[in-house]
Amino acid sequence: MGYLSLGPVDEGAFPPFAEIRKAFGFLPNFFRAQTWRPDLIEAEIGLIGGAMVKEGALARRQKEYIFLVTSAANMSTYCVTAHCEIVRMLGIHGPEPEQIALNHNATDIPVADKALLNFALKLNATPSKIDADDIEGLRTYDFTDQQILEAIVMVGVSQFANVVSFGLGTVPDFDSSRILLPAAAD
Repeated sequence: MGYLSLGPVDEGAFPPFAEIRKAFGFLPNFFRAQTWRPDLIEAEIGLIGGAMVKEGALARRQKEYIFLVTSAANMSTYCVTAHCEIVRMLGIHGPEPEQIALNHNATDIPVADKALLNFALKLNATPSKIDADDIEGLRTYDFTDQQILEAIVMVGVSQFANVVSFGLGTVPDFDSSRILLPAAAD
């Protein structure tokens, strides 16, 4: 499962795990690996639920795509694998989620969504280089300030999940052989 032993939480009796199963259709190893701090799991559920699951200004598809491209850029096999399956479970129509993760610009998603994902990748890789021109660029595709805010928060949620899954050595919940992330630069 990961680098740490499982904590004292009874998976069947812990109400937040029931919420997670309802939202995602399964209990990700990401949460199971954190059972030494159930209070942190509850806080994460609030953050992830509010940013990703709860209906907002961006469509769930757009939020999942942001999570996929940033997780792939961060070489998080765990997060890419999990969210490819979540996209399938949600019945999100479009290109295979692996295609989105690895090269969204080569897919037939709308050009506005490509611009949103390009922005997310820039923010993920070089956050200090984001400026007013980047935001104005999104506005040319009719993204509202609320949608732009949600995109920014989704990048942060993705980075958080990537770091936690790396740190815990979380084992993918699903077959990750379809995910061929580029090798890390030396």
